[in-house]
Amino acid sequence: MFFYLSKYMDYNKEQTSIIECREKYQQVIAAAGSGKTSTMVALLERILDEKTEDPRSILVITFSRKAANEIRERLQIRVGEVELKIKTFHAYCLYAIQKFHPEYVSSTIKIIEDEEKEELFKEYFKREKFKVGGIPYKFLLEENFSLKKEFPEIYNDLEIEYKKYKALTKKLDFKDLIEIFVTGLRQNSDWTNNAKSEIQRIIVDEFQDTDMEQLEMIKLMDPSSLTVVGDDWQAIYGFRGASTIPFLKFKEFFSPCKVHFLERNYRSLSKIIQTSAIPISKNSMNIKKIVKPKREGKGFVGKILIETNSELAILTQKIQAIPDYKNKIKILCRSNFRISTYHQTNLDENCLMTIHKSKGLEFETVFVDLFSGWNLKIDEPKDTIEEERRILYVALSRAKNNLIILGNKIKSNDRIEDLFFSYFKRMKTLNLDCLPNVF
Repeated sequence: MFFYLSKYMDYNKEQTSIIECREKYQQVIAAAGSGKTSTMVALLERILDEKTEDPRSILVITFSRKAANEIRERLQIRVGEVELKIKTFHAYCLYAIQKFHPEYVSSTIKIIEDEEKEELFKEYFKREKFKVGGIPYKFLLEENFSLKKEFPEIYNDLEIEYKKYKALTKKLDFKDLIEIFVTGLRQNSDWTNNAKSEIQRIIVDEFQDTDMEQLEMIKLMDPSSLTVVGDDWQAIYGFRGASTIPFLKFKEFFSPCKVHFLERNYRSLSKIIQTSAIPISKNSMNIKKIVKPKREGKGFVGKILIETNSELAILTQKIQAIPDYKNKIKILCRSNFRISTYHQTNLDENCLMTIHKSKGLEFETVFVDLFSGWNLKIDEPKDTIEEERRILYVALSRAKNNLIILGNKIKSNDRIEDLFFSYFKRMKTLNLDCLPNVF
């Protein structure tokens, strides 16, 4: 039944093939701005309209509460209230443990939230400030900072203290939830078998950000139908333990598999798409895509050279001279610690965001900060360099109409941001005084 050919004419050929697919395993390789969320919602709508599956047997897994809410809200607009499960990996495991695990069914599981964990770590850093050589705890708590790599002894001490805290407070963290559920699956426990029997279809969003334990969880759940959606070019959570392997080798883990590509970009103009692909082209581990723009129009792509923080302050003044800049412009930085430098220039907070926070979003005009703040050297391991290039790709591909890259006038021989900025040597250089007239 080619349901969508008559009812919905807004989907392109690539999207329609995904919506209508009946294969047990399908992998959707979706370029940035290609409408993957609307395609997922349309797939769910088709399944629900056909009424051949119990909605309660469908599990949609996302990587954030925000993404789960977005899918839920879009689906509700299309089909009304439904009982299917739309949860993060951790939320689903919490649900399954609370409902089926014999040790937890009669008690409420207490979870350590991120803020509580951060406060515990903050107190540790204050107490042991001499061990970290006076490095600000805000920097140490950055998600992209590898405490385990830079201060292994402190990391081990902190892990011991954290485990003691969890035992004392009788709380679990998100990692514990996955571990408990996967252990039950490995042991073929009755309670996990009961949880498995509820689920017949699984759809996983942002599958490129899964780790090996989450991959094992999906394999052991062995659903009747599995669809994964993602983009290996946007795999940027290695610091959390995520791996590109589940996505790159999906066909080996789940066979036979139907592979689909979403390569039409509805977000960015052609020149921005071409520029965004430059860092990815230098990676060896990626799935090749030919991304095509849907939109036509005139935008601007260029770079600005900066030498000092004083010039950075001048830049922010020029930005504030642009009409409606608070709603039109976003400066994307590598870390919150880097953003604090912009705070000193009195630039509106709404104009600033980390690259990781920007994932999934889009902005009319994007400034990507390659002037400073990446805090890595060019002799990092290959996997690290490739992930940093993917992070740069995410930043560049947020832009709809205008893209400006900020770089250092004086190039060093060892900073990764200077290496990355050199990729754009042929790009037009913009004088600061001309900035307000560009848009």
